[in-house]
Parts: sequence; structure tokens; C-alpha cells
Amino acid sequence: MEIDDLLYQDIEEVHALTSLVFEESHDLKEIKDLYMKLHDDKEHYRFLVAKQDNKVVGFLSMSMAYNLLDGNKKFVTLWWVCAHPDYRRQGIATALLQRAEYLAKKHDCELICFLSENERKGAHEFYIKNGYNMGFKGFMKEL
Repeated sequence: MEIDDLLYQDIEEVHALTSLVFEESHDLKEIKDLYMKLHDDKEHYRFLVAKQDNKVVGFLSMSMAYNLLDGNKKFVTLWWVCAHPDYRRQGIATALLQRAEYLAKKHDCELICFLSENERKGAHEFYIKNGYNMGFKGFMKEL
């Protein structure tokens, strides 16, 4: 298995994977357009894929930002952490998290945060097993 930055030619596979895992779909053209806008900004955005036998089997999106009141260190927000159901329990999501943590440290970030839906109990157990604290509440409002 290889973990690397998302390439333009892998976007359709990532779109299919995230649609399968999260049971929602987004406009493919918009995704490709946004990728072209953001993919060179490695200081603020990273889109990671896990590949096995040249097939995308995992994905993670991360953004890095400063909080004005927290000093000179950035924090990371993760989105869309997933592994293909046929490839679960093979260390894919763990490897994606480890790469995200490595990149966060490399970019002098002090914290990783993310949201997970209440019903994703298996994902919660996975995150706890990987050292994440679930002692906080996350709130979100779609606009």
C-alpha cells in the first residue's frame, strides 16, 4: 500500500469511494475545479490517497490554519477519512492518519480536530484506538 498526495487522475476514484462510504455524492466537475485551485497550496491543504495495486482504497482531506488567539502554531481539520469497505482492517485508515499527523508536525501544527457523525460508532472506536480524544462535542451548521 502507498500513501501519497491525490493526483488529478485519481479524483474520479476518490469521488466513487467517498460516495460509497458516506452515501452522498457531490458534483464531480466542482471537485475537479476546486482541486485545481487548491492542490498546489501544500501549506494549507493536503488530499491524501491510499493505493493498493494502483487502485484508490482510502482517502483523507486535511486543511491547516492558524487561530489568531493560539499563537504561531497551526491546527489541522480532517474531513472524509475513509477506507474502501472491501479493504478495511488492513491498516489503510491508520496509515492515512499517521501520514496526516506526520504532515501536521512537519508544518508546525499543534492540534488535529475533526467531526464524526454520532451513528458512526465503529469509526469512533477506530479514532480512540489511534489516540484521539472524544471528550469534546462538535457542532456544525450547514449554510
